[in-house]
Amino acid sequence: MWAHEKGELDMPPTAQSHTNSRRTILGLLLLAAFFSSVGHAQTPPVRMSPADSPYPDVAGAQWTKIEGASGRKFLTAILRPEGTGPFPVVVVLHSAGGLSRGNMSVAEDVARAGFLVVYGCWQAGNRQNEGNRLCSEATPQAEWVADPAAHSGKELIALARTLPGARADRIGLYGISRGGHAALWAASTGAGVQAVVVDAPAHTPVINPHPAKPLDVLAGLAAPLLMMHGTAAQDVPVEQ
Repeated sequence: MWAHEKGELDMPPTAQSHTNSRRTILGLLLLAAFFSSVGHAQTPPVRMSPADSPYPDVAGAQWTKIEGASGRKFLTAILRPEGTGPFPVVVVLHSAGGLSRGNMSVAEDVARAGFLVVYGCWQAGNRQNEGNRLCSEATPQAEWVADPAAHSGKELIALARTLPGARADRIGLYGISRGGHAALWAASTGAGVQAVVVDAPAHTPVINPHPAKPLDVLAGLAAPLLMMHGTAAQDVPVEQ
């Protein structure tokens, strides 16, 4: 585990650009170095439709809505690196603040480092902010709490494997705060990813009731893992 000194996960990118760059570069170095041979299951076609961009200042992002079960829809950005590919893919799972611009800056950093990136809604959190409003059609927080294995970004992971120019055998997860909790659950319960980077994963989110802890399923984690945490983080104290 690597602990850095600052940890406000939803700060504006201008206030956190240097910290984001350091942690992202470190995470990507290990992500690239430790991609393993963990297998994956065949993925059926993913239903999706075009979507408007909520962040028009993000150049080159392709926006879509993944159509999930029970009428759920997952607003998602696809960011492509320069070059012809095929590319390894990183699925970025957002924090409790939803599809925030701050988390988007992390996704942009990952794409600039040469990865095809999928950054999208994986749940509709209860915080009243713009990021969660954008994810209002996704899986409700209560359903994630009841069954984190079924609701931890599987729709985004399925999309990652079907994208043109993607290395379906090289899928990594990058989870931020609550997204780190989800990434650990997904990777430990059959997602078949090849690497996991988690930034300040919320082991016991401050919600009642809270979902089962990742320690309950980590025996099933076969992919290499890098965990990072800010020693001054307030939303998710490093003691977790």
